[in-house]
Amino acid sequence: MKFDIRDLELFVAVADAGSIARAAERSHTVASAVSKRISDLEEVFGCALIVRAAKGVELSAAGHALLVRARVLLHQAAQLDDEMRRHASGSSGYVRVFANISSIVEFLPGALASFSAAHPDIHVRLEEHVSSAIAAAVADGSADFGIVSELPLVEGLSTVPFRNDELVVVLQPGHPLAQRQSLHFAEIADQPFVGLHAGSALHHVLTRAATETGRTLNWRINVTSFDAACAMVAAGLGVGVVPRAATTPYIRSLSLAGIALSDTWARRQLFLCTRANAPLPSAARLLFEHLLGQNQTT
Repeated sequence: MKFDIRDLELFVAVADAGSIARAAERSHTVASAVSKRISDLEEVFGCALIVRAAKGVELSAAGHALLVRARVLLHQAAQLDDEMRRHASGSSGYVRVFANISSIVEFLPGALASFSAAHPDIHVRLEEHVSSAIAAAVADGSADFGIVSELPLVEGLSTVPFRNDELVVVLQPGHPLAQRQSLHFAEIADQPFVGLHAGSALHHVLTRAATETGRTLNWRINVTSFDAACAMVAAGLGVGVVPRAATTPYIRSLSLAGIALSDTWARRQLFLCTRANAPLPSAARLLFEHLLGQNQTT
């Protein structure tokens, strides 16, 4: 084999960043070294993996195929490294979970704390991704299981209900609608919006809801976290729609109004997602059953 793990890491970094320069910055490597690694991979495989352009790079068909395999290999290599280190230190067990931001902020901190107390020898690696990426990672084995906010369209997956997630409208206290007990989405669809990034599940939900009312949302600014969204609303950049439980502390600290959305889609079901007909590893099964147990007691 004429390539190594670092080659694959940098290739995935380029694919995720869409740019050699950005990948180099995130990987703390000079751009010329990243470019050389990609060129070496292309020489090894005898085909182009990326198409270079002025504004970045795109993956070729071969690049997309390599990306799928590279993610699996890197995940397995990380598992191997972690497991061997833990065996060397007298502990063992590794679980990789992908989850959306709502579940990470709202529901997982307490559940993972109690799991860690009960199973100190099991290491949980939690990564935030949008629901579509979570489903794909579970399907290809990059994650042991995931938590998604929409039923995945990927075949070969099984889901069980996990928690309910309520969306609310966040407004400045002086906004004309701030004293309402509830709002229909159509009443705010013409407002300037503060939202999460375009790849997030919540962005897709709001865009679809606007389309159904015949509107196109005016995205004033997009951010990467709910606390940042609340801060932008507090600064007067627009209104936002966020999960209630995930943002209550920020709403309170910034003196914002959180108004319930009356639309049925604003009450979302979160699901635990696994590969169908594929038993979970023992450590992952323990965590999966712990989360289900937590769900039943709340």
